[in-house]
Amino acid sequence: MASAAHRPLVSGGPRTVLVAEDDPFLRMLIADALREAGMRVIEAVSADDAMTVLSADIAVDAVLTDVRMPGTMDGVALAMRLAVEYPWLPVFVASGDLDPVIAGTLPAFIAKPYDINAVVALILERVNREVADE
Repeated sequence: MASAAHRPLVSGGPRTVLVAEDDPFLRMLIADALREAGMRVIEAVSADDAMTVLSADIAVDAVLTDVRMPGTMDGVALAMRLAVEYPWLPVFVASGDLDPVIAGTLPAFIAKPYDINAVVALILERVNREVADE
């Protein structure tokens, strides 16, 4: 049986988004907006913390990560690692100053500053599409 973090989205119930953002104010804003949209949110202050959550077999339906964060890896490294270890998991990478060449290699890049409602809509659309494909 697949572990929770390794299995595809589960049917029914609220979807869970892992938000990795070191700016507490921005993390709170996006987490609150996702919760208001009916999502469960797990907050992480770094890519390392995000990997700890995923390694704990907690089911996650999508990840939103900042690029520049403290720790041993940044959001780009996190996205690359997740693409290998959790290829089914939608990952959204946000940054205000990422090289366009690098941004173009990411599965879903969101330029900062971003419209929080637009980001929530993007995540909901992708997660709902994944559910419909089950």
